Amino acid sequence: MRTGSRALDSDYSLRSRESDDAPLNTNPEELIGAGIAGCFAMSVANLLEEGGFADVEVTANAAVLLEQTDAGFRITEISLSVTGSAAALADDDFARIADRAKRTCPVSLALAGTTVTLESTKVVG
Repeated sequence: MRTGSRALDSDYSLRSRESDDAPLNTNPEELIGAGIAGCFAMSVANLLEEGGFADVEVTANAAVLLEQTDAGFRITEISLSVTGSAAALADDDFARIADRAKRTCPVSLALAGTTVTLESTKVVG
């Protein structure tokens, strides 16, 4: 699996989902978690800076729950957590800004129900 920017070049496998002793690989839900955590953290930091806060530092994590349902495997929940610091930042301000970031970051919006289309198929070889 490689990204267009070439910042990521990693193996991936189904076994990495299922086994702690699998070779070091990633999987799609791990990448989704990293994507939403990164977007969310950037959104929180940006909103803090737009709000006039200085010395902003933000760290976010996402836990992605993949479950087998009657309809097959589904990502049923993504749980975000965030820590941050900034000069004169109060808990209630941070909670309000984090909630706004969760509702407005592009990856959160995409995961909320984006239509997925299949643009093309091609056999190579």
